[in-house]
Amino acid sequence: MKHLIAFTGARSGGLHKVLSTTDEIFSQQDLTSRVEYSPSTNLDDDEWFYIEQFSTKGYENDFVSKSSPINTTALNQLPVEKFQKIKYLCCEEGSKKYFQKLLPSQFVSKKWFSVSDAPVLENNKKIISFSNIPDAIYDLASNELYFRDIAKMKAIFKGIEELYREATQEEVTEFLQQDFIELTEGYNSESVKVPNRKRIAIAVDRISDYSPEQKQEIFDYIHEYCPNVTFNEGKFSISSEDDLKYILFGIDERYYTTKLGNEKRLANSVISMASQN
Repeated sequence: MKHLIAFTGARSGGLHKVLSTTDEIFSQQDLTSRVEYSPSTNLDDDEWFYIEQFSTKGYENDFVSKSSPINTTALNQLPVEKFQKIKYLCCEEGSKKYFQKLLPSQFVSKKWFSVSDAPVLENNKKIISFSNIPDAIYDLASNELYFRDIAKMKAIFKGIEELYREATQEEVTEFLQQDFIELTEGYNSESVKVPNRKRIAIAVDRISDYSPEQKQEIFDYIHEYCPNVTFNEGKFSISSEDDLKYILFGIDERYYTTKLGNEKRLANSVISMASQN
């Protein structure tokens, strides 16, 4: 017997039992194509991010903390008035715990009928629609978390947003005040959009470890690959989001030249070779 469980938030009672069934709740997933999580990496369609030794990371989750198999008799049945408060759905099967974030748009109240030989019109019956593909899988046996979208994980695992955060306004302002940057044409810290804020969060960590010599090497590297960004007297002139993006890609060392074709390229996604199993 499989049990579908809902988390409604700590103030609404936490975990509740929704239903029990012999049917499959979430489909089994092939986790062999996996990449250790990095905000610089874009996944292929069949790939999953993973975090090893997950239980030691401190990312809290009520369902993960429950012993397995979970004792559903200790859970309250989810009352009707709390269905709209569901934050995520979860269940366990064998050594794996499955999670799916629930959005308000998945709580549906429409006229509908089933696809059958004798369809019946249903009116004003509220339903919850969810995918058979989980957003996250925690493998107790290997102590690894698998997922594809870090943004969805923030609603499920407390604190995990630190892995892929946006730079704060203070960090953005401080970064743009670096002595190798000159802002022009009215561009300022308020102009920086979300993608570049995320890149700044990565760049701040990287560049803080560089020596003056390494910084100069990075600046020369950026100037070589981005001649369209004005570089004068040791300063890059930034007047747009694209200018900033090119510099941040350079700090992340995304530019390279092919060995045989001698073609300059930009790596849209980065996977550390050390993370490959």
